[in-house]
Amino acid sequence: MRKQTIFWMTGIAIVVVVVLLTYNNLVPSLKEQDVSMKGTIRQVDTDKYEVDMQITRSKEDNGIHMVYPLIFGWGNLSFNEELDDSYLRPSSVGTSGELEQLVHQALQDEDINTTNENGDFTGFSIPNEAGTYRVRFTISPLSENVHSLNDPKIYYVHQEKVLGKNLNWVKKEHMVMIKENME
Repeated sequence: MRKQTIFWMTGIAIVVVVVLLTYNNLVPSLKEQDVSMKGTIRQVDTDKYEVDMQITRSKEDNGIHMVYPLIFGWGNLSFNEELDDSYLRPSSVGTSGELEQLVHQALQDEDINTTNENGDFTGFSIPNEAGTYRVRFTISPLSENVHSLNDPKIYYVHQEKVLGKNLNWVKKEHMVMIKENME
C-alpha cells in the first residue's frame, strides 16, 4: 500500500513539473523579429499628409493583430479607393479596446502620457498570411491648433493567449518624413 502511494505521488509530481515547464516555455506563434515595418510621410496639402507604409511578415499570424499609425494630434485615416493593386485597402479600420490598451501600455513604458494627448488610436488589420503589405492613406489634423507632425510611429500589436498565458507584444518603428516643396 505504501509503495503504491509513493508511486502515485511521484507520478503526479512528474506531471505537475512537466505542465509547469511547458507553461513557462510557451512562446508566441509570431515573434517581433518576424515583422518589419517602414513608413514615410509627405505633405500633400496645407492640412493633409500622405502616409505610405510597408509591413512585411515572414510568418502567418493567426493571433489577433492590428497596425496603428500613431501621430499625436493627427488622424482621420482616409484610404484612397483608386490605388493600384500593389496597395492593400484594409477591410477593417478602427480600434479594438484590448489592442488599444496594449498600445497605451507601450507608450506609457516610453514615458509618454496618453491621458492628455490628442491621439487618434485608429488602426487596421492586414491579412493573416505571411507576405508584404503596402498601404497608403491620408491623415488630417484632429483639431485646429495642431500644426506639425511630431515623431510619427507605427505600432504592430500582436495579441495571443495560450493556456491562459498572455503572449502579447507590441513592436514600434519610426516613420520617415519626406520634405518636398508643395506646388
